[in-house]
Amino acid sequence: MALKIFALVILLILLLTALAVVYLLARLPGQIARARAHPQAEAIGVAGWCSILLPIPMWPLAMVWAYYKPGSSAKE
Repeated sequence: MALKIFALVILLILLLTALAVVYLLARLPGQIARARAHPQAEAIGVAGWCSILLPIPMWPLAMVWAYYKPGSSAKE
């Protein structure tokens, strides 16, 4: 019986850890954009959450978008 309880506790810890990682990854692009004072930070935050919640590979694009500085060019 003790082994079953231990296994259940470990399973719950793993589930909570996985949920925390998903939460942090979904929040990361918007957090980076707000820290960099990006003018479209809210849209980037929404893109981060939508890409985690929907099965589309938009999260890497949201990360690139968070680091992209609007109005800058490669020549400067």
